[in-house]
Amino acid sequence: MIDAFKFRSFAMVLSLTVPSALVSGADNTGLTPAAAADLLYQLESLQVEVSQLRGKVDEQSHELAKMKRNQLDRYIDLDKRLTLLLNKPSPLPSVVSANPAIPQNTVVSAPPVSNASIIPAPILIEKPTPEIQGVYRSAYELVRSKDYKAADNAFSAFVTKYPSNELTGNAYYWLGELKLVLGDKEQALENFAIVSSRFSGHAKEADALYKSGIVYDQLNQKDKARSLLSQVVDRYPETNTSKLASGYLSNIK
Repeated sequence: MIDAFKFRSFAMVLSLTVPSALVSGADNTGLTPAAAADLLYQLESLQVEVSQLRGKVDEQSHELAKMKRNQLDRYIDLDKRLTLLLNKPSPLPSVVSANPAIPQNTVVSAPPVSNASIIPAPILIEKPTPEIQGVYRSAYELVRSKDYKAADNAFSAFVTKYPSNELTGNAYYWLGELKLVLGDKEQALENFAIVSSRFSGHAKEADALYKSGIVYDQLNQKDKARSLLSQVVDRYPETNTSKLASGYLSNIK
């Protein structure tokens, strides 16, 4: 940045020394006092313009940082709203009404059953408090900043501390993504599987199934990959994830 004091000092010296040295000549190459004064005026005008531009840059930098914070907050809020919508209990109203020990501010969700003779216990999904939302947001910000190892540790701590929160399914999904980035496909599959088994109907379930299908294909388990990708196409036909799964299915050899 231009130092205002140095700028003004340079202009003053220029206006005083150049005219005194050249005014006696006042020929085609000489600089008259009027010209020197005009030069000083132009230099000071340039200084003002630079200061104004610097102020605008600082203001725009502040607005950009504010927009980034707002974008993250909107994503977290949308993520939470989708989770709330998809985790609303419809097939289990009797479980809630028959058990007075279940708090009224919880949502009941049951994992899918592969064997009709086995009735799994419902999972109590707790609503996130502002404190929990802050912890989740901090972990997700590490993903955005590409600090993957720290994000992995943060989300691992989150699912341990809050095993049955509405945001826990999201945390398991991001753990799966992070494990892929860190090169641990087996752990990635485990985390993706938790999303669909413990948090059935979660907003991230389609994505978890889709990513699992890709990983199984990479592990050369083609039948498993086709099965998972077909589930995405059949169960979530109107989603973008379904289109991605359908396209990937067509390329599996």
